[in-house]
Amino acid sequence: MLNVGVGQTYAAPSAAAAVARDGDVIRIAAADYRGDVAIWRSNNLTICGVGGRARLFADGKAANGKGIWVVVGANTTIDSIEFRDSRVTSRNGAGIRAQHTGWLRVRNSGFFDNENGLLTGNTEGSSLIIENSEFARSVVAGGLGHNLYVGRIDSLTVTGSYFHEAAVGHNLKSRARESVIENSYLMDGPTGSSSYLADFSEGGRVVLRGNLFHKGPLAQNPAAINYGGALMHSTNTLELTHNTMAITRSGGAFMNIRTAVHSIVLKGNIFAGTGNQTLMLGAATGNAVQTGNVTALASQIPGATNIASPNFWPNASLQALLALGSVLDASYVRDAPRPLQLRAVSGARKAGALQSAP
Repeated sequence: MLNVGVGQTYAAPSAAAAVARDGDVIRIAAADYRGDVAIWRSNNLTICGVGGRARLFADGKAANGKGIWVVVGANTTIDSIEFRDSRVTSRNGAGIRAQHTGWLRVRNSGFFDNENGLLTGNTEGSSLIIENSEFARSVVAGGLGHNLYVGRIDSLTVTGSYFHEAAVGHNLKSRARESVIENSYLMDGPTGSSSYLADFSEGGRVVLRGNLFHKGPLAQNPAAINYGGALMHSTNTLELTHNTMAITRSGGAFMNIRTAVHSIVLKGNIFAGTGNQTLMLGAATGNAVQTGNVTALASQIPGATNIASPNFWPNASLQALLALGSVLDASYVRDAPRPLQLRAVSGARKAGALQSAP
């Protein structure tokens, strides 16, 4: 075990990274670490904040010119760490630059005001798991700031996380062969200017379940979710179940599906806009299978624009339309009453991501 912090064996995370061996546990005391960047090369590491989150500020520094941390080793867990203000000359400075094999698991962590919150490579056989983490306000001067940018890896799994206020780029972008996003919030709020809330331009198997989306008036692109355009995978399917999507930007579409897909399944969703949105754009939408979806107005979900405390519970007039009477998706067993919170649900379901008031 390697202990990091004031009065510990290692004063800064980079000192522990330099000596870490396969299987080590690195415990970083909750504090601010400024201008300290690191490359983690060993395998099977657990790197965790102790006593709260350890907060890492780039302060103009970058490991290998890429980000605050570069993760190279296989099968790494990062828990309770914050990454802030990463900037590099190539304008893709990341809180974490993931160049790993095997899996990388990020839990209970935060990525704030970086050029890219977390950016992966294109390593076949690798996966990324994100749990209970927040990605916010990624911005690139004159460019695209992505809160999360996942390259051509095997799989992305996101659970119970919060993505908000990406600037011009996407709140979540994945080129993975399989992307499963559950019980998470993806939001512009009143001032966010993201292009897409979620972008899957290379297709693959995409499952969006129990998520809460808000596309705001300053969004760069008129569509909320983008799928396809340059398909790179053998299986290309899109499934949305029990999501709530509110759009307060005039016009556009809830989904832009740009290339032929094997299947589109929409079950038990709420699509709430300003009254002039199209559900799906693109020539590939004719084979969509729909069950139990509800079309509404964003004004019927009045708390959906509040970044500080989002509340997607519909007003009474919309609640009266949501009964489904059956379970449309047996995998939908939790909802997220607030960002970074999960609760169990049971019995008959309502349309949308929330089954009862927060």
